[in-house]
Amino acid sequence: MYTNDVELWPDEKLLELIQADDRAAFEQVYNKYWSKLYLSAYNILRDRQASEDIVQEVLVSLWMKRSSLAIKSLNAFLYCAVRYQVLNAIRSGKARQHVLSEAGKLSVENEGESALCEKDINCLLEQGIAELPGKCRQIYLLSRKEHLTTREIAMQLGIASKTVENQLTIALRRLRVTLGHFLLWTAVFLSGW
Repeated sequence: MYTNDVELWPDEKLLELIQADDRAAFEQVYNKYWSKLYLSAYNILRDRQASEDIVQEVLVSLWMKRSSLAIKSLNAFLYCAVRYQVLNAIRSGKARQHVLSEAGKLSVENEGESALCEKDINCLLEQGIAELPGKCRQIYLLSRKEHLTTREIAMQLGIASKTVENQLTIALRRLRVTLGHFLLWTAVFLSGW
């Protein structure tokens, strides 16, 4: 269906083809990014097997979730996903403990990638908020965007404080599912790490 030009196509086109179930495009992305992602993981973990596993997991996840991912920058998405998996390996104890001192090296390669990754996260967050049920969304926005307390929200909407708490719990649970692995990166960006 496609010629050998696939390897010359930009990431945006490859991503479009991957989302249309094109295995050749996925293979091209795999070949293009595997070694770079491996080095990114290995520079922190210093563990060949763990780094290989992480890269495999990220790339397989890209293929498995290809139709549901909202990715603006393939490069930023893949590096963010690898960084998340590296931190997950460190946190779960799969990586050696001395690696924690190296965690500060998980910086984004350049300012452009950082901005793109942050845009991807914000896009997913906005999408998740838009998918919340009406009252749940309203309560979440009052809490997080207008910084109202539970009591203030309850008074403003004429509902019980416990209802506000329950709706916030529901909103956060749903957003956690929507954001998936980007949840950690949201916290990282907000904390300025």
